[in-house]
Amino acid sequence: MSPFRSSSVPRLFMLVAVVLLSACGGPSAEEDLRVCAEVECTAGRCVAEDGAPVCRCSAFEEAAGLTCTIAAFRPSDDHGDTVEAATLLAPTTDFQEADIHPVFRNKVDRDVFAVPPLAGHGFRVTLRPGTLTAVSIEVLDAQERRVHVSSYRAPEGEVLEFVSTPEAPRFIAVSSGTGREGAGTYAYRMEDLGKDAHGDTPATATPITVPSAPFLVALEFAEDSDFFTFRTEPGRGFRFSCEAEISVTLWDSAGAQVQGNGGRTSVGQLSQEASTWYVRVYKGSKVFNTQCQLDDLGPDEHANGMLGATPLPMGVPVTARLQGSNDVDVFSFEATQGHVYTLGDSPARERLIQLTDAAGTVLTETAWGRIVLEATSTGRYFVFARALKETPWWSDFQVELQDLGPDDHGDTPGTATRVEVGQVVEGLIHSSTDLDAIALQLDADGVYQVTCTPDCSLSASTPGSTFPFRMHMTSSKGVWKAHLLASTLVTFIIDSRSAPYAFTFRVERVGTDDHGDDAAHATPVSLPVSLEGVFELGSDLDELAVTLEGGTTYVVSSNGATVQLFDAGGANVPVIYDAVTRTRSVTTTAPGLHRVVLSSQDPLVGIAKSWSFALNAP
Repeated sequence: MSPFRSSSVPRLFMLVAVVLLSACGGPSAEEDLRVCAEVECTAGRCVAEDGAPVCRCSAFEEAAGLTCTIAAFRPSDDHGDTVEAATLLAPTTDFQEADIHPVFRNKVDRDVFAVPPLAGHGFRVTLRPGTLTAVSIEVLDAQERRVHVSSYRAPEGEVLEFVSTPEAPRFIAVSSGTGREGAGTYAYRMEDLGKDAHGDTPATATPITVPSAPFLVALEFAEDSDFFTFRTEPGRGFRFSCEAEISVTLWDSAGAQVQGNGGRTSVGQLSQEASTWYVRVYKGSKVFNTQCQLDDLGPDEHANGMLGATPLPMGVPVTARLQGSNDVDVFSFEATQGHVYTLGDSPARERLIQLTDAAGTVLTETAWGRIVLEATSTGRYFVFARALKETPWWSDFQVELQDLGPDDHGDTPGTATRVEVGQVVEGLIHSSTDLDAIALQLDADGVYQVTCTPDCSLSASTPGSTFPFRMHMTSSKGVWKAHLLASTLVTFIIDSRSAPYAFTFRVERVGTDDHGDDAAHATPVSLPVSLEGVFELGSDLDELAVTLEGGTTYVVSSNGATVQLFDAGGANVPVIYDAVTRTRSVTTTAPGLHRVVLSSQDPLVGIAKSWSFALNAP
């Protein structure tokens, strides 16, 4: 018999057998699926024989020595695994038990529950493990997408709170791990928290009227939100506010949010036409009660643009109110070139104030309540008052304009106001960039007291800038002592960071320097020297000129002064202290005119200090 015939006959027989079995009504693929749906084989595949499941090995598995038997039957699943097969939940006060089955055909079991889609109802689902070591829960929408809801842990278990409506049905999916710990029991409970007192969407919003008395808003469950709706008249503003720290947002008639974010407790707008509005009150993960109300802020009393701007009278406050966070109040005034104007609003720091020219160019702005302007041209200027974020924009405020006149003093030594010693000068620093310069002639060796109150910021300059000019602050603020070595014109520059700033300035002569401060103005003396003097300021130097012999030792004594000696060439001649005799001495090296420089032992002190000095041959 040839190999072809021996191998072909069985194959042909098998083909005929399959055809005959099919023709005679043998088991179908649909029957296999039905009978074997709950069966898992150790190997091979499950088929139906006489309506019973049987595991059969293929030739390959038989050749491999595998045993094909039923390994497990899947237990009956108590709840569906998908949204389509979900078990409808019913509210109950008791916990219900459920099972998570072991992995079957590499598929992890989960239980899906449908929450009743009751309009305006809140639900609380509590889940706790039984024999499961861990269990997870999530909320799904109808497309099985995860929905974020509020959750928290309570003594009874993990708690979820949310709303399920016909427009947004919700489903609960419960699952566990994939190993042995992934199968076991758990308990669940769903509570119906009742119908919300107010709608959760603009379509179900509770109507209210403008204005309204305070009314209770109760957020009955976590993630609950209450919507309210009302209509406003053209050109009037409103404010919806709540007492507690809660989130309030404003929506327009098209259902778009136009104002508000987390933590804002009030919203409001000014509408130029009759409008329908919606307000959402929301807290998030907390059950919360608060009082809310809707206020009518009245008609807009000031124009929102340059056209029709309210004129500002000079020195008379004008009362205003922003009728909404979007409202702008515009004022105007006529300015004269070179005049300085101050513009302020009060209470300060609650609005943005902008100053523009007639073309609308913003010249300056501030939220600090005051603007200072030096008009560069004669003409009309405009003031815009706008709300700042997170500020009480709905309160009344006042805007006041003042004309301070032309700048009272020049800003530089070249434009400084010339005054006399002893003359009292008053001035006003108009802005933080304004400087007031005051100049006066001071005499050589004069000791002067400069007073600028209240507590001015002061500097001084003289022609050439190398001029020896000394100033000392005294113990009193706003008071300085100064003296010069030569007569000259001194310019005092006054400024302030706190404008407008009114000041009073005066320079008085209070004494005369008794000895010169340099070699050119030294006081000539001759041996033996015994002299007294005064340091008018701590920085004062008193110089003496004395002729000494070369190679000679002289005894030095002083009180209240530090002594330095310089020879004719300018070299320092050291002052030596003898601890045995407790005397000081200097030894000259060359004959000629020597300089004695006396300085204060308290160089930072601004008051007069007396001194004495003696120089003698041994």
